[in-house]
Amino acid sequence: MDELAPPRLLSQRAKANRDRIYTAAIELIRERGYDEVTMTDIAKGAGVARASVFNHFPAKLAVLGEWFERFTRQVLREAGQQTGNSAWARLVFVLEAMGRGAHANKDIIIHVASLAMGHGPLAATEAELDDELQLFFADIIRHGQREGEIDPGLDVDFLADMWVGLLTVTAHDWVNRGQVSDLSSDLKSRFQTLFRGIEK
Repeated sequence: MDELAPPRLLSQRAKANRDRIYTAAIELIRERGYDEVTMTDIAKGAGVARASVFNHFPAKLAVLGEWFERFTRQVLREAGQQTGNSAWARLVFVLEAMGRGAHANKDIIIHVASLAMGHGPLAATEAELDDELQLFFADIIRHGQREGEIDPGLDVDFLADMWVGLLTVTAHDWVNRGQVSDLSSDLKSRFQTLFRGIEK
């Protein structure tokens, strides 16, 4: 069985149940740490039968996968509302939101980062989210080209891929260095260095 299989279409009641289980799991992981939380703990925290937890999340890993998806997509939804701003301002919004979210969820990020590396069990989830980030960054770049902020001769897809790679590498570096620096500042500093090189 695929531990990260996407959820099937759910009734309103089943969706509410899944959300309750997810919320309980994330709260417990934040309190105790990922390794200390069991599926039984999650069931008790959510007030449901243990079988119900496994029905929605076949493994604890699936909870991390869903957190990763929800976190990234929430940032992109909020950033998508910044359409009137400059390309740089829109980019900074994404970087600051990613940094704040990572700092607020340090223990979760450690596990997500390690499980997403290489051929880890969250690598496919990271690849899917990277595709969404690539499309989002490409939209920002096109906006910047139209507004004269970014050289219109640059290949949008290549540049967006570079931005995704820079985001990923910076986040993994931050985890590997012990999460002691400010990730938002790290991201903005690195992206600004790259952005200066592509300004029109």
